[in-house]
Amino acid sequence: MQTLTFSEMMRISLVMPVLLLLSILVVAQALERFWLLWISERLPRGEWRKIRARLERGDRAGALDISRRMGGVIGEALTRLLTLPDPSAERLVEGFQLYRHRLQMDFSRRLGLFGTVSFIAPLIGLLGTVLGIIRAFHDLAAQGAGGPTVVAAGISEALVATAAGIGVAVVSSILYNYFTLTVRHRLNTVDLWIFEMVQLLERMPP
Repeated sequence: MQTLTFSEMMRISLVMPVLLLLSILVVAQALERFWLLWISERLPRGEWRKIRARLERGDRAGALDISRRMGGVIGEALTRLLTLPDPSAERLVEGFQLYRHRLQMDFSRRLGLFGTVSFIAPLIGLLGTVLGIIRAFHDLAAQGAGGPTVVAAGISEALVATAAGIGVAVVSSILYNYFTLTVRHRLNTVDLWIFEMVQLLERMPP
């Protein structure tokens, strides 16, 4: 059984380079999102536990010192809330909204690429299918006789393009769902931290 090489697959249909470009964009964007979520703007769970422990003991200055060393948008938000002169529940929640919007924008940036590719990749593969069928019938008409060898090239073009389009779409759809759910979970986690902080600060003496 003969196996198609990468260069042969790229030459087999006009849509294959397009699908290759889309797959490169998806992989590059996925790596960038992984870096942002797990390194650049990771959830500082350990630091938050230390801050909560300080606030439970009434050590607001110690909690502030930890938040200032955290860095990132979450560190900025916690530092800002801990330095409010009048830490009422309304002011704390209102002051966090700006940072929450920044987090949501950072976490969700360019996630639409995965959704778009998961939608258009099968259509591009279908275009390759149509072109392959057209080629098969053209070869059949040019030869003037039937047989599997006459239409084999066109059918191969159709099947390879369809499989490639579906493959790119499946990977893009999985990544889109993963990142969307991860962003939602992280925003909900940070919201929970802020609500906990509000309760702890309200119980502290002025």
